[in-house]
Amino acid sequence: MSLFDSLPGPNDSTIHRGPECLPLDVTPGDSGPLTAPQQRQLLWALLAVGVLTRMVRYLLKFPLWDDECFLMANLLDRGYLELTEPLKYHQVCPFLFLWIQATVVRLLGFSEYTVRLFPVMCSIGGLFLFRHVAGRLLRGTSLLLAVGIFAVGYPLIRYSSEAKPYCSDMFVALALLAMAVEWYRGRKAGWLWALTACVPLALGMSYPSMFAAGGISLALGYGLWVGRKQLAVATADHDRRESGVALDSQTTPRTTGYADWAAWACYNIVLLASFAFVYRLSVGPQSEVELAWMRDFWRPMLPPLDSFLGMVKWFVMTNTGEMFQYPVGGARGGSALTTVCCITAAVFLWRRGHRGLVVLLLAPLAPNLVAGLLWRYPYGGMRFAIYMAPAICLLAGLGAAALLVRRNKQGAVMGRPAVLVLVGLLATVAVGSMTRDFLKPYHVRDSADQRDFAKWFWCNKECDGEVICWESDLPEGINSPVPTTPMAAMYLCNRRIYSPRHASGKPVDWDRVSADRPLRLVCYGRPDTQTDASAFAEWLAAVQLRYDLASQQRHAFLAHYTKSEPLGHNYLDLYEFVPKGKRPAGVWASRTSAAPPTQFRR
Repeated sequence: MSLFDSLPGPNDSTIHRGPECLPLDVTPGDSGPLTAPQQRQLLWALLAVGVLTRMVRYLLKFPLWDDECFLMANLLDRGYLELTEPLKYHQVCPFLFLWIQATVVRLLGFSEYTVRLFPVMCSIGGLFLFRHVAGRLLRGTSLLLAVGIFAVGYPLIRYSSEAKPYCSDMFVALALLAMAVEWYRGRKAGWLWALTACVPLALGMSYPSMFAAGGISLALGYGLWVGRKQLAVATADHDRRESGVALDSQTTPRTTGYADWAAWACYNIVLLASFAFVYRLSVGPQSEVELAWMRDFWRPMLPPLDSFLGMVKWFVMTNTGEMFQYPVGGARGGSALTTVCCITAAVFLWRRGHRGLVVLLLAPLAPNLVAGLLWRYPYGGMRFAIYMAPAICLLAGLGAAALLVRRNKQGAVMGRPAVLVLVGLLATVAVGSMTRDFLKPYHVRDSADQRDFAKWFWCNKECDGEVICWESDLPEGINSPVPTTPMAAMYLCNRRIYSPRHASGKPVDWDRVSADRPLRLVCYGRPDTQTDASAFAEWLAAVQLRYDLASQQRHAFLAHYTKSEPLGHNYLDLYEFVPKGKRPAGVWASRTSAAPPTQFRR
């Protein structure tokens, strides 16, 4: 018989309900399938594995890929206030996240490590904060499985080392949830005021935090309305006295007072005011420019409003797809098992009297769904719904424990082999993740090739020449349309990292140009993009009054693939100049640079 099936119903008076009996497990007391020392050892082992998988991915220094470059290229030439304006390359991002990234880059330089430092800190910090929050709600097998799922969950490892706000979305939502859980357990108004103080920062750092904060508001309102009546206090006190447990004024439930309602009202006022401010400052301007493009990009994650049956199908597929991909899963029902575990946990909590906790964990989906119905933000998806990861992992851990742990007819707890197998599978997921990262230390092949080319090109050309770039170092090229195309973002980011002069921020030293140290002009180009040929021709004619054009080269590098076949390329045109009349005879014929690595000469 399943222990879950044997739970008392909602009218059964033999169980203790409410926050005073937290943390809870699917088995009473210490009667779980594993001993307390075994649970602690496995728990810390899973936490260590979670940290290790995140650090391995970070230290492997994956090349920046398109999605990261589209956002990070906005940091190259913008100040803090300019980062609140509409971004280039179809990007929408909270300004506080951009300010943190910009500060790190200014202090530590622009590199694969620095632009991912804050996300990986959020991911590792979130791992330990989740352990704390889970420990306030769960214990025993439920706690072990919840922490394990969170530690090795693919989305949380995948985005831990990505220069995008996804892991900060998770961390901000988790921090808000942590404060809400503390209020749920003790009903102390101080936690409501702490939430109120943190909401403006949360909305400035994470757009989906609006859903988390809105869901928390619904849960708090529900808890205050249904809440802690005197009858519940008397019943709980009577049950404790009958069981011989001394009453503690710190844990005794109390009725809802005016101070609680005042704090909740203030929380909502600050929430709405913060949203209005953030929307006016950055969300509105960014959306005005990008919303049409974003809606087309988000289309698979937006509900089809023209068909009721289509919407039902979409809703089912979304809630069994990538949004619930913990620890692993996939689209089109690939995460159905995790969804089943979450539903099981919600029923478990509801029957145990923790209805407020169910609302607290799942309420953020309601404003997210409303935004999806309005086509203002996607509902579902692995990265866009990562803010729900803490709630999903909590429910998945509890639901998995409820399904695996059983007791026989004699009442003995069973399920130890099943729990150990699941823990082993979680560890296997982590090992598989690290193995994949070692074997394929890049997200897409394009980014690896472009970084290898940038390493070779900039080091090779700057070692014995003074290199300038048409679109950034010369006023005539400032209006060049080529670098403003989205696919130029990777070139610009790699140039900042691997060009010694651009990395150090030094200006062009025209005085160093000589016959032995030529002036080298670099022009980035794409076959499908119109260049400013007339402006360049005028500049070239003017510069040849002082310099001789000694050499002209084109370096093409593959930039687009399907699974294995190249689809296109970008190129860098290189022009070499020496002071007029100082070109050494016979030098330039032998002065061609070393050939690029073989992977660029396919």
